[in-house]
Amino acid sequence: MSSDQIHQYGAGSVGKASHTGSGDIVAGGKTVGAATPATALDDLLAAVEGLRSHLDDTRRAELDAAAADLSPGATRAELEGPLTRIAGIAALVGAVGGPVVAAVQALLASLGA
Repeated sequence: MSSDQIHQYGAGSVGKASHTGSGDIVAGGKTVGAATPATALDDLLAAVEGLRSHLDDTRRAELDAAAADLSPGATRAELEGPLTRIAGIAALVGAVGGPVVAAVQALLASLGA
């Protein structure tokens, strides 16, 4: 008998997942730990939208221009420039930019090396 205590809150909560093999963990109808490039891009654009209100007009225009350069079918090489600009702006505003930086990293990871 295990002494683990698991508390689940909210929709999509999956509790404890243990994985001792290869491949992705699928729980609650969702793949845990693996994002597709399209999903990662959607997450990034949502994070960018949340960051916009924390920026002055100049930085907001720079962020919007970089986000406009993101296209779903683009290669990693084509996305690196806009992603670098987006992550740089997010990093400059401090902790509030953290979700954007994390979303950039997740998108890059989904695209592979």
